[in-house]
Amino acid sequence: MPDTDKSSSLKMPVAIPEALSGVAELYTEALRVLEEMYEAQLTGNMTLSLEKSKWQEIVGGLVQGEAWLLDDGAKGTYRTGVQELAKGIYDLYPLCARDGRDEVELVLGKVFAPVGQEETSYAGVAGVANWSYGPMIAEYDKHARGLAEELLKSCGYKVFTLPKSFPEVRCLDVFLLSGALNLTHKPISVFYSGGSKENVSSLSHMTVFINLYAARWKAMTERLASKYITGAGALESLTDDEAARLLLLWLRGHDIGHFVGADRLSKSMSEQDRDYMILHELKSDMIALYNLKRLAGVIFPEENLKTVYLAAVAEMLRYIRRGGCVQHPDTGSAYLAYRHMSDMGAIRPEPWEGKFLVDVERFGQVVEDFTVSLVKLFAEGNSTQARGFVNSWGWLGVEEDDGLPRGCPDELRRMIADDEVPHYLDYVFKQIISCA
Repeated sequence: MPDTDKSSSLKMPVAIPEALSGVAELYTEALRVLEEMYEAQLTGNMTLSLEKSKWQEIVGGLVQGEAWLLDDGAKGTYRTGVQELAKGIYDLYPLCARDGRDEVELVLGKVFAPVGQEETSYAGVAGVANWSYGPMIAEYDKHARGLAEELLKSCGYKVFTLPKSFPEVRCLDVFLLSGALNLTHKPISVFYSGGSKENVSSLSHMTVFINLYAARWKAMTERLASKYITGAGALESLTDDEAARLLLLWLRGHDIGHFVGADRLSKSMSEQDRDYMILHELKSDMIALYNLKRLAGVIFPEENLKTVYLAAVAEMLRYIRRGGCVQHPDTGSAYLAYRHMSDMGAIRPEPWEGKFLVDVERFGQVVEDFTVSLVKLFAEGNSTQARGFVNSWGWLGVEEDDGLPRGCPDELRRMIADDEVPHYLDYVFKQIISCA
C-alpha cells in the first residue's frame, strides 16, 4: 500500500423518520456491541461463550423494537426477524422496522475476512431505506437478461448459462457501520443470503449504501478526475442525484455480471484463487460497461455515454490508488483494466499535463472485444491462459517497496502518490430526526 495514503473525514447527516427513531437507537446499540465482538476477535479474545453472551445481548435489545411499531403486519415482520437472529449467527441477516413507507434496516452477522482467509468476521450496518432508485433498477432489470443473452450469442454460444433470477437490490442511506464493514476502505454494498449457507449461488440479497457511494464519488473520484482526466468537466457537472444514478447503473451491471456465462475456470483453478477472483471482478466490470453501451438512449440519454466511460476510468484510477492488487481483487481488476486499455490505445497518458486522455470511441470498442474475451476465458477454463493474462505486465504479486506491482507505469505512480486527493474516507455520522 502506498505510504502516501491519506484519509479524510466527511460529515454524513442522515434523516431518521421520527416514528422509527427509537428503533434506530436500538440498532445503534446493537452495532456498538457488535463492534466489541469484532475487537475481541481481532485481539484473539473471542470465545464461543463470549460470542453467545454478546449475541444474546444484541437480540435482547432488539426485541424492544417491536414496541415502537404500530402496524400489526410490521410488528409481525420485525418479530420474525428477531426470532431468526436469536437462532444464531449465519452470514449477514436483515432486520427491518417499518412505519408506512418509511423503513430502517439493520444488517448484521458475519462476512468473509480479507482475501486469503477463510475466517469470517463480525460486521453490521444500519440505515434508512431509500426508495428513490427502485424504478430505475427495475427498468435496468427488464433488459438485463436480454443483454446477457446477446452477449453470450456474440461469444458464439447457443446455450445460455444464466441464473433463474438476479440478486434483489435495496438502497440504504447508512447511519452507522460496524466491525468488518467499518475498515479503512469502506464498502459501498454487501451481498448476503439471509440465513442460508453462504456461497455465490445463494447470495440473493444485495444492499447498496447509496449515500456513502455518492459521497465517495464526490469527495474522491470527482476530485481525482478533475485533476487527472482530460475532459472531466462532464463529470464535475453531474448533480449528486445524477452521479448516484450513474454509479448505481454501473454497480447493478457489475453484480449481475458475476452470474453471466459458464464458469469452468473455477474448476481448473479455485474460487479462492487470487488470480481467479481478480479476473471475476474484471469480467463483471466489463459486462457492466458492455450493458451500459447498449442502454444508452434507453434508460439514460445516448449523449451521456461519454460521461459513463469517463466515470469508469475515474473509478478505475480510484481503485488503483487503494493499493494492494494482490489482497484486493477489485484493485487488481482495475490495474489490469488500465494496462489493457492503455495497450489498446483507449487510455493515453499526457506527459506534459500529467493527465490521462480517454479515446471514447476506442474505449467503447475495446470494452466490446475485451468483454467477449473474458466471458470466453471463463467458459473455456484454461487456467494457464488466465494466469498468463493476469501477469502480462509483470508478476502481479511481486511488489516494489512502495507496495505497487513491479513495472507499474510512472504515470500511475505519480497519481497514486498524490496526497492532495484522499485515498480513503472516514464518515462522521449524525442522525437527524425527521418529522412527517
